[in-house]
Amino acid sequence: MTAALAVVLLLLGLDIRFGLFRRPGCRLPALMYHHFTDEAGPGTMISGARFREQMTALKDAGFTAVTLEEVRDYVLDGVPLPAKPVLITMDDGYTSNLTIAAPVLEELGFCATVFMIGCYEGEILDFRSGNYIWEERFSYEQALPWVEKGVLDLQSHSFDMHRLIEEGIGQRDGMLREAGESAEDYAAAVRADLEQFRARREGRVPTDLMAVSFPFGFWTDELDALLRQEGIDFTFTTVSCGNLLRPGQPESIRVMGRFNVEEECSGQKLVKRLERTLKGGI
Repeated sequence: MTAALAVVLLLLGLDIRFGLFRRPGCRLPALMYHHFTDEAGPGTMISGARFREQMTALKDAGFTAVTLEEVRDYVLDGVPLPAKPVLITMDDGYTSNLTIAAPVLEELGFCATVFMIGCYEGEILDFRSGNYIWEERFSYEQALPWVEKGVLDLQSHSFDMHRLIEEGIGQRDGMLREAGESAEDYAAAVRADLEQFRARREGRVPTDLMAVSFPFGFWTDELDALLRQEGIDFTFTTVSCGNLLRPGQPESIRVMGRFNVEEECSGQKLVKRLERTLKGGI
């Protein structure tokens, strides 16, 4: 009887720690934004008014914006997440993330993760081409007040791999392997890019570097494995799908999907989409 009780208690402890026997996990929708403008713009440009409407609708529907640290704590240690979590992300590091989006997030008690292109941080010119960088990019110092308030977290969109072969600057599409490149040389290139990003970020941002958003969404198992070896806990694609987090399974926070949000998406439509994701829809 005593032995049986001990086994039950052991299994209960494992369940609490890792969620092995109860609940399938926690569904987490992630949103992907880029640049914000005063007026509606083309492509991935979102007006401040639309962004406010979308965020207000999520707030009114009971969604809670979560941080990467909270997500990691859930997966690694079983720390519960809110009932209706949402991860808000922004790619490229546009200054409009600070001037337009951050005040809305702060007002609503939300937060977001910004994936920055390291070599564009605070720059006006592209150091490789000498051309002006499209739209202003913020510096770590400009973003620091928002980071300290917990509104923004700054992660990596690569240091200098947000490029395409067709641009004529390099022979690599995003962080993918070059044609004819050896496995050793490829691993060294990925490692060097991450080291450059870390070096430029070091001492200027008070949060851990734990995530990479693949440039253009291009990824392979080889690339993800290399980033894992370098201590990156999260990786993100541009695949439009939800995510199922499982306690005790760190692979569930790798190659995560994100819903691209556009100007045409009303707050009501966004809420319906995320509600469907939480119920197990794609």
